[in-house]
Amino acid sequence: MYSKQYLESQIVVALGGRVAEEIIYGEDEITTGASNDFEQVANIAKSMVKEWGMSDKVGALALVEPQSGGPFMGRSMGQRQTQWGGKIMSKVDSEVERLVNNSYLTAKNILMSNRPLLDHLAKTLIEQEVVSAEEFQMMLVEYNSMVVPFEVIGEERNRDKLPFKQFPKEL
Repeated sequence: MYSKQYLESQIVVALGGRVAEEIIYGEDEITTGASNDFEQVANIAKSMVKEWGMSDKVGALALVEPQSGGPFMGRSMGQRQTQWGGKIMSKVDSEVERLVNNSYLTAKNILMSNRPLLDHLAKTLIEQEVVSAEEFQMMLVEYNSMVVPFEVIGEERNRDKLPFKQFPKEL
């Protein structure tokens, strides 16, 4: 059993690798290395909103219905996958976006607040590929790493604060 705060922090951690790439190499030089992290981010955020009732705007609803046989069994083919209307599903999408966007901004704030440590860690990883837990602990002390206080993820979607301001048009 996990708390809302714990789950939000897990989203922030999962976005850390991509955010670090953007900070160190720039937006145009990011890699596909964070693809599994993005899947984890999406799964946690969707579950928080759709399954675990961790959104005041959506409420304590379980919006995921169990599958009863695959489409080849003829049960779900051509049927709506949910009984919930477009309005509630739009709120779900908005809440998931809010969680992810604000987690991204939190990750960026943490890494920018500790930029000298991030730069040193990146250089060390390029040179030796691996950093032990002991080495990393020494880096934390050496660079006087700053703890960024945890705050509840904000209520705004903050699209204007993201590097990728243009979202793809829906098909």
